[in-house]
Amino acid sequence: CCCCCCCCQVGANMGVVGMCKEHLGVALALKVPVFFVITKVDICPEHVLKNTVQSLASILKKPGVRKKPYLVRGHGEVLTAARNITSDSLAPIFLTSAVTGKGLDLVRMFYSLLPQRHRWVEAQGQAAEFIIDETFGVPGVGTVVAGTVKRGVITPNTPLLLGPDIGDGTFKAASIKSIHYKRLPVGQVVAGQTAALALKKVKRAQVRKGMVLVDERLQPCASWEFDADIAILTHSTTIQPRYQAVIHCEIIRQAARVVAMDMERLRSGDRACVRFRFLQRPEYITPGTRFVFREGRTKGIGVVVASEKPSASSTPTGSLA
Repeated sequence: CCCCCCCCQVGANMGVVGMCKEHLGVALALKVPVFFVITKVDICPEHVLKNTVQSLASILKKPGVRKKPYLVRGHGEVLTAARNITSDSLAPIFLTSAVTGKGLDLVRMFYSLLPQRHRWVEAQGQAAEFIIDETFGVPGVGTVVAGTVKRGVITPNTPLLLGPDIGDGTFKAASIKSIHYKRLPVGQVVAGQTAALALKKVKRAQVRKGMVLVDERLQPCASWEFDADIAILTHSTTIQPRYQAVIHCEIIRQAARVVAMDMERLRSGDRACVRFRFLQRPEYITPGTRFVFREGRTKGIGVVVASEKPSASSTPTGSLA
């Protein structure tokens, strides 16, 4: 997970609703630091606001969360919150109003002071990898892709491989025409930055979300199947082979089927090693990547252990060794 922090918004007059609890659960499962912004304090009665803060504090103190609620009211408290947000034991709470502007300066200050969780400087020395979040067709420029540099350094005229291809899942040569960072043309972008890249001789129909631009030294390969260590957060019945769910892995959004697992069946709270198979097309997925899978009210998390590319016609069954 590339995000540095998770912000959960709570309506002061609505209280902590179910969706907020779900988002908190996902953030905790992915081990992402979380803070809370309570909005609409200008229209909320004092006793209702007090109940909202108390209910949020009681949730944070539960055994499964174990975070200390920290109400931020001044600049000194912002410094303390930013300094300790990565300790995984503190949950800052901001009281704001978009109408009166109350507390917004504290939130901006907190954002500017947030520490980085990833060692982007070390990633700059690795082979380049760019995750495509969005595609555009710009008149006079051509195909433009926007996304995040996951590792390495990218400069104009850098030869990279674009894939997996929409048709056959292969990686094809592509070159960078120009780079824009924060709406300005730049000579390079490095790991940790988001940018827009103009591609040479690539049609927009050939690019989609979830594709990547990678250095040929990585020898990229699209995978139909991957093994993962997963944990079931919520599920009403049991999970067995042939179970299907939607995988959310970085920018990848695709349904996958469980084709093998090291347990006969899984229930809420169980952990196992499972092999998933994508249903529509192969994807570029790397070991160590965290993901979330869901199906209806079922939710789970996992970490990719290994990926492989069997033939499209083969569908392995059975149990993992």
